[in-house]
Amino acid sequence: MKIRKNKQSLLILAIVMLPMSLSLELNMGNPAIGYCDELLTVIMAMYAMILFAKRNLYKADSNIVILMMFFTIYGLISNIFSGLAYSWMSVFIDALLQWKIFVGFIAGKYIALNYDDEYVADSLETLCKIMLVVGALCGFVSLFVDIGMASYSADQRYGIPAYYFVFGNSGRYGAIVGCELLFILWKNRGENVRTYELLALINMLLTTKGAVYIIFVTYIVLQILFRKLNKSQKIDIKTIIPLGIAGVATSSYQITSYLLDEKAPRALLIRYGFKTANSYFPFGSGFATYGSSEAVKHYSKLYELYGWANKWAMGKQNGDALNDNYLATIIGEAGYVGLFIFIGLFVNIFRQINAIKCDVKSKAMIMSIYIDMLVCFLATGITKSSIGMMVFVIMGYFCGLSKGKEIEYDS
Repeated sequence: MKIRKNKQSLLILAIVMLPMSLSLELNMGNPAIGYCDELLTVIMAMYAMILFAKRNLYKADSNIVILMMFFTIYGLISNIFSGLAYSWMSVFIDALLQWKIFVGFIAGKYIALNYDDEYVADSLETLCKIMLVVGALCGFVSLFVDIGMASYSADQRYGIPAYYFVFGNSGRYGAIVGCELLFILWKNRGENVRTYELLALINMLLTTKGAVYIIFVTYIVLQILFRKLNKSQKIDIKTIIPLGIAGVATSSYQITSYLLDEKAPRALLIRYGFKTANSYFPFGSGFATYGSSEAVKHYSKLYELYGWANKWAMGKQNGDALNDNYLATIIGEAGYVGLFIFIGLFVNIFRQINAIKCDVKSKAMIMSIYIDMLVCFLATGITKSSIGMMVFVIMGYFCGLSKGKEIEYDS
């Protein structure tokens, strides 16, 4: 494959993607930017499709595009058979949004490959350091004074409010903190960055979210395993078992509260997701019909059928929980075949991240962030949010930087 340096690629990430992704989080509910998510996905999808058409993608990334095209066609067939969607426009929007984390990964990777002098990493390192310092300070203040950066009601745990800084959701903020630390680690390879590791830990602890704690716990465990058991810095059977134990121990509260409590909205959404897959076997109910933002916006016929119209957090007036689990969305709308396609996509990206060659700390952090995204796929809606998209762009970017170094070395 021919790699060309191209400043236009850099603009997609540095000027468009990151600021717009953050603005979505900072201005959630603002009609003026209501379709920024779709716009970003269109830009990245066009970029990925152009690279695909010109055969400028590596095989692994071409496979991502092929699987997503098959997933889209399969989903549209599901819509034809079920007839449940509000409109074909809502179907198109939902289908488009299913692409975003995967084309985001491709866009980030080829931005790094086509413009491989670490310009973005250099530019963002200082900002990330400032964000960690300011975030920790505001988090400390939020323990004693309500400054509008934490939830003091249902999200309190052990008397500590769930801190989210300026991002409206503590789980999403935890993923951002992980990415901030990743930029710092990458640009300071081999140097002492314990101060920023400590600041990241403080920010993560203040979120009170098990899914966020997984990032730092996995980061520590992987460093130990890479140094003691697996010096190739790749996850294998020797590292999976300790990681699994650490993950379950860290997220036991979320597993009990969200997934095992039969009355919890997320557990209900997952259970009925499988029921939907069985009822509309083998295709699922189709795009914009279950567990997605479009299904909430037009209140899906399935929700009426399941008697959720007046249920807390799942009703017509307050349906916040109806778009809060990615697994439920995929299994409900695309059935078991769609779920297997997504598993294939996640395995593809995992293999690419697992193959990154860099220092132990950077490798441990990027793998920890990816594992967090997988956990969020199973338990929340963070992976499919605009922050989830930004995280996949960043992971793709570092995959590209690593791949670019290999190409330079081989040359």
